[in-house]
Amino acid sequence: FAARDLNTLAVQSRLMGYYLRGIKNVLFVTGDPPKMSPTYPRSTAVFDMNSVQMIRATAAQLNQGRDFGGNPLGGELDSGTDFMVGTGFEPEAINMSLELERLQAKIDAGADYVMTQPVFDNSALRSIEPFRKSIPVLPGVMVLRSASHAKRIAEVPGVNLPQSVIERMGKFTEPADQAKVGLDLAISQAQS
Repeated sequence: FAARDLNTLAVQSRLMGYYLRGIKNVLFVTGDPPKMSPTYPRSTAVFDMNSVQMIRATAAQLNQGRDFGGNPLGGELDSGTDFMVGTGFEPEAINMSLELERLQAKIDAGADYVMTQPVFDNSALRSIEPFRKSIPVLPGVMVLRSASHAKRIAEVPGVNLPQSVIERMGKFTEPADQAKVGLDLAISQAQS
C-alpha cells in the first residue's frame, strides 16, 4: 500500500473497505514519486501521508476503533480493525543511517513486521540484525528465472543484484539450468 497514491481520506476509506472485505494484512510503503519512471506519462503524486504516518494511523486509530480524526468508527467496526501492519526496509539503502532511523520510527508507530526489498547478497541483512530481537523480519526473496531476467532486475532502482549472480547464471545456456541457479539462490536467501 503506497502512500503516494491516495490522499488521507482515501487511505482511510480504502483501509476500511479492505477490512470489511476480509483483508487484514497490510504492508505500508511511502512509494516512489512518479518521476522515478521517466518514460511514464506525467502524473502528480499525492503524499498526504508517509508510511510512518499510515502505520501510526492504522495501529493507533483504526485498530483502536477510531477514524483518522479520532472519532469512533461505530457499526461493524465499533471495536476497531485488527490489521497486521507491515512495513518495508531497504537493506542496501544509500543512506543507511537514515533508513535505520525510519525503520525505528515505523516500529515505534506500531509496525508488526518488516519486509525487505529483495536481497541477493545476505551480508546486506546485517544492518537489520539488531531489530530482529524486537520485530519479525521477512527478507525479500526473488526467484530469478534466467540470466536475462536477472539483468532486467539489476536495472530496477533500489535493487542491488551483484554482477556475480548474472555471471553465474550466464555460464549456462539451457534455460532450465539458469532457472535452477536462480532457485538455488532463492533457497539460500530464504534459509538465512
